[in-house]
Amino acid sequence: MKAVLLTGVNEISIQEIPIPTPGLNEIVIKMLACGICGTDRHILKGEYESAKPLVMGHEFGGEIISLGDFSGPGPAMSIGDVVSVDPNIICGRCFHCLNHENKSTSHCENLIALGVTINGGFAQHVLLPRSQAYVVPKNINPLYLAFVEPLACCIHGMDLAEIKGGERVCILGGGAMGMLMVQLAKLAGASEIILVTRQEARRQIALATGATRTIDPTTTNLREILNDVDVTFECAGVPETFQQSLEITRVGGTVIILGIYPSDQTLPINLYKLVTKGLKVLGSFINAFTQARAADLISSGKLNLDPLISKVIKLEEVNQVLMQAPGNGDIKYIVVGE
Repeated sequence: MKAVLLTGVNEISIQEIPIPTPGLNEIVIKMLACGICGTDRHILKGEYESAKPLVMGHEFGGEIISLGDFSGPGPAMSIGDVVSVDPNIICGRCFHCLNHENKSTSHCENLIALGVTINGGFAQHVLLPRSQAYVVPKNINPLYLAFVEPLACCIHGMDLAEIKGGERVCILGGGAMGMLMVQLAKLAGASEIILVTRQEARRQIALATGATRTIDPTTTNLREILNDVDVTFECAGVPETFQQSLEITRVGGTVIILGIYPSDQTLPINLYKLVTKGLKVLGSFINAFTQARAADLISSGKLNLDPLISKVIKLEEVNQVLMQAPGNGDIKYIVVGE
């Protein structure tokens, strides 16, 4: 089968590898869609730790084509079922996995991740533990499977923000995560939803999918016009937007950091303002207990995902796409297996 294999920093190619065979409590799926994430670019550049060699891709789903023997509790699954995949495999034994009240499984001490530490979704067929699959309706648009994992991460960020309704929300960054946060904030009852991004095309899509206002930060000084936002979601993963999030959030407000930064990124922070404003700044990492909720929400049809799909590509095109920055106005590239 065809697979996209990472063999070193900035070394990636399409190769033929054997079709996997499922073992006990494992399944093999035919990959129907796998999203390209900003984290994939960090992995390729060596800015995010990963295994090598590795089949990349962690935002995916597909159709079950083979099932290994099954033992233990779990939902029924059959060949032909369509599933979304939670790429993050937790041990279930460490302190963080057992600390359910704080939903801290994102920080499992023995975390294994499809597409990061073991082979993932940039392949025609993918082997995974049965526990990581969530059955979705067979009539779902298969391209939507690429949104379940990023949506699950966004839902985790919403949980941390504890939005009750009526808040003024600002979202910094107009990529896939930022656009999903716009729609989640709308569903949560935010009174104002402000999307900040440099790209006009993205601003228009945000307005069409739930934003009440958009801002071009290249022509407007955010610090002058925004200083009383209740909750700010930083979704860009760059130092400038992190600093902006501290400036525009009101006294006693909440900042949720969803953007992924290079692993060696550091920056100065005005600690005086952080303390005197009484800000709550929280990092939101992956998808603690939210994958099933994301799959259900996408299956419900309550989200408008079509405007977020910028390009559908084949496995042979992944190398070229990952080596380049996203095109102007583009939001989500989705890889298909055939």
